[in-house]
Amino acid sequence: MTYSQLDQTFNIETMQLQTLEENSVPPLFVRGTSKQKSFIIKGCPRPGRSCSYPWKDPSYNVGDWFWKAVSPKDWESNKGRPNTPKPNDVGGRVWRTSKAYREDTKQHGYYVERIA
Repeated sequence: MTYSQLDQTFNIETMQLQTLEENSVPPLFVRGTSKQKSFIIKGCPRPGRSCSYPWKDPSYNVGDWFWKAVSPKDWESNKGRPNTPKPNDVGGRVWRTSKAYREDTKQHGYYVERIA
């Protein structure tokens, strides 16, 4: 049975992915590639706020990272930084956040990398 047939059976519409222009709210975070990593200019680290991020996601291996974009004003005042959980709370995984600027997208934000 296809999604189209299921939609007709249950009288619903399958959720469609939207581009950023169509979506009024930007994504909470963006997973980065190893190539994009070279565009990150790290700033000085400081503690931040907690939020829901992929701390326990099994697809994130050591060395993988994600990007949390924030406004320049929030970046300057150190707001919006992902607060990394204790390793015991996330199966021994260790994360590090760095205040950074992405040259490729011209965004201020936080670079979050899994280090263990």
